[in-house]
Amino acid sequence: MYNGVRLNKVIDLLEQDKVVFSSGTIMVDSMDDITYVADADYDFIILETEHQGFGFDNLRTSLQYLLNRKRILEKGSLQPDVVPFVRIPPNARESGVNQWVIKQTLDTVVYGLVCPHLNTVEEAQALVVAARYPQVPGVPDFEPQGQRGWWTRLAARYWGLTAQEYYDIADLWPLDPDGEILLMAIVEEAEGVKNIRDILREVKGIGAIWAGPGDMSVSMGKRGNSSDPDVQEGLLRVLEACKEFNVPCATGATAADVEMRIEQGFRIIMASPARTSPTLDAGRKAAGR
Repeated sequence: MYNGVRLNKVIDLLEQDKVVFSSGTIMVDSMDDITYVADADYDFIILETEHQGFGFDNLRTSLQYLLNRKRILEKGSLQPDVVPFVRIPPNARESGVNQWVIKQTLDTVVYGLVCPHLNTVEEAQALVVAARYPQVPGVPDFEPQGQRGWWTRLAARYWGLTAQEYYDIADLWPLDPDGEILLMAIVEEAEGVKNIRDILREVKGIGAIWAGPGDMSVSMGKRGNSSDPDVQEGLLRVLEACKEFNVPCATGATAADVEMRIEQGFRIIMASPARTSPTLDAGRKAAGR
C-alpha cells in the first residue's frame, strides 16, 4: 500500500471479497481496443504478448493509451481505474531461462503478470523468484529470495512514486501483504490440473490462478473443444483447489454463463468485449442476403 491506499485495484477488490472483471486479452498494438477498455467499466486489462505483439516499445505505447485523466482526477488517488496486466510469452517451464522477459515487462510498469502453462511446483517457484526484488534481510517474507534486477527509470514514474517507494511496494501479493503486484498463472494442461494442490500448498506468491479451458482441451486430446465434460471437470478441479487454499480463481465467461461461474466461486471473470455489427446484420436481412 502507498499512504494507506491500494494502488492495484485488482488486489483491492479481492481483499474486499468482490468479483473482479477483466477485458480478457487485448492485442498490445490494438490502440482503439485498449482505449475502449480504458474508458469502460473493466477492473483490469490483460495486454497480450504471448501469441502476438511481443515488443516493449509497443507495450510502453499501449500503456499510455490506458491513461484517462478525467478518471484520475475524479478518483483523486494513484490507483488506476483499469489496471494494466500483461500475458507474457514464455511458458512457466521456461521461466528459469527467461527471467529477462519477466524483469523487462515489470520494468515497463505493469501491475500484474499473467504466466502461461503452469504445471509444477518448480515452475511456480521460478516465477515467484523472477518477479521479486531481493528482500531486506530479516523481513518476515524474505524467502523465496527474489532475483529481479533493479532499474529505476520507468515503473516508479508511471506509478507516480519515487524509486524507493516503488521498491517498497513492488512485491508479490499476498506473499507480501502490502505488495501491489499480482502474479496470475494459467493452469491449462492436464499436468497442471494434477499438480494444482501441491503448487498452491508449497508456493507462496502466486496471487491468482486462471483455469484455462482452451489449451487444457488440447492437452487432453479434445482438439480445442472447451465445452467437453472432461475439460469442464478439469476447470472445477482447479477451482476447488483454489478455494481450499484461498487463492482467487479466474476463468472466461459469456453473458449466458457468467452468473453460473460467479455462483461456482470464480472470483475473477474474463469478460471479453463483444464485437457486434447490428447495422450490417439488419442491412443484410433487408437486402435479402
